[in-house]
Amino acid sequence: MRYVIVIMIITCFLIWDGLYNGGHYINAGVKTLNNMVRMVTG
Repeated sequence: MRYVIVIMIITCFLIWDGLYNGGHYINAGVKTLNNMVRMVTG
């Protein structure tokens, strides 16, 4: 049950970010992940 709640919270956050922030947090997260992958892989 708690996994369903976590998935619902994440889904609501992504919808909220996409609709009201133009995906600002999603873009920042993707850039951070890309930087981490570059640091690890060289």
